[in-house]
Amino acid sequence: MAERTKLSRRNFWVIAINSTSTFVLSYFLVFFTNHFIKIMMTAVFKYPISFTYDTIFFLIRGYEWTHDSVRLIYSAGPVLVLVLGIISLMVYYSFSAESGWFKIIFIWFSLHAFNFVFSGLSIGNIFTYGVGHVFNWMYLHDTAKMLVALVGFFGLLISAFVLTRPLVLSGNSYFIGLDERNKPFFIMSQIVVPFIIGSAINVLFFLPTIPVQEEYSWVVLAVLLLIISVRINKIEPLDYGETDEVSVRLSWPVLLFTILFLLSLRFGFAERISISW
Repeated sequence: MAERTKLSRRNFWVIAINSTSTFVLSYFLVFFTNHFIKIMMTAVFKYPISFTYDTIFFLIRGYEWTHDSVRLIYSAGPVLVLVLGIISLMVYYSFSAESGWFKIIFIWFSLHAFNFVFSGLSIGNIFTYGVGHVFNWMYLHDTAKMLVALVGFFGLLISAFVLTRPLVLSGNSYFIGLDERNKPFFIMSQIVVPFIIGSAINVLFFLPTIPVQEEYSWVVLAVLLLIISVRINKIEPLDYGETDEVSVRLSWPVLLFTILFLLSLRFGFAERISISW
């Protein structure tokens, strides 16, 4: 029979580091999926571009933009990210009964994907950034733009409610159940601390300039995780039932892979790379 996990400082930081590494890795998988899909879509219209790790420069004149090019280039990434976020959540549920902790990357990926898409509908709409370019070219009236922003708002709320249960179930990676004894420990180590440290790492990655959506989406993400944490804190004690022997171990391979992945992207694409299709 599995033993209770000790609520020690050592176990707290092992769980936090494991969760933070997957939090950061999944965020950049979402970000660069959109980034490189946008680059690929420019090939359809033969637009010459140059790009770095965070910005795409379109080497064309304003009149060369068309409604079709704006719609495809700026909407293809968010649509794919949303689809991948849904698939990631489905994949998580297929592994949810397993005790391995790495499955939380699927939850973080879904959370970042939903936040990217739905906050993009609101933030992009306001600042005409990202997918907001599509709405600008559609010449939407204020009422229509407000409806788009509301879709983004309710999409975020639904995301918080949908992802609460997966995060609760992820506790079986380290615990045989959740109760009043270990629930605060779980929330802080698996959710709150990874968000704080992960957000700081992501901001440092983009310095000295931060893309508009990334500059504001962390506030939205904080609200989502606050809603999720409050809902988890209110659930009844939960027994994960029959489970394998649980243990708290630091995953050095994932941690090192995440570090190398970020460094290769940050410095590999630090200088402009030009493409003429």
